[in-house]
Amino acid sequence: MSEHPVDTFDLWDRDNDGLVSVDDIVAGIRTLGREVDVDAVERMVAAADTNGDYLVSRAEFDAAVLGGRIEVTDADAAFEVFDVNGDGRISVDELESMIRHVGAGLIDEPAHALLAAADHDGDGYLSPSEFRALLDFLSR
Repeated sequence: MSEHPVDTFDLWDRDNDGLVSVDDIVAGIRTLGREVDVDAVERMVAAADTNGDYLVSRAEFDAAVLGGRIEVTDADAAFEVFDVNGDGRISVDELESMIRHVGAGLIDEPAHALLAAADHDGDGYLSPSEFRALLDFLSR
């Protein structure tokens, strides 16, 4: 394992232009062999984009991460992005992908532990409301 933390911004900035676009995020998710709801990605980018250029700069990205915690302003869009198979629930694998690509260096808990803690109905998956509650917890 590398002794240097993963720079999450660089993971999403697929074309290395210093900006994260909808296309960057969609391409990153598709390289994992997964489909993605482009509209949901657009809403996530819009939530982080403070200057209206439809791109997320390093400063905007850093501003979306407050005090070492993840801040998600559109939990429904985030749910749709990470529910890559579109079954209406987040599996442990989908949660692991979220941690790896969004929470790298910010989330210390393994995906299975987070899922177990947030899975209030015990079905082994996160519903939209359970996912929203997990995001609220992670933003504290």
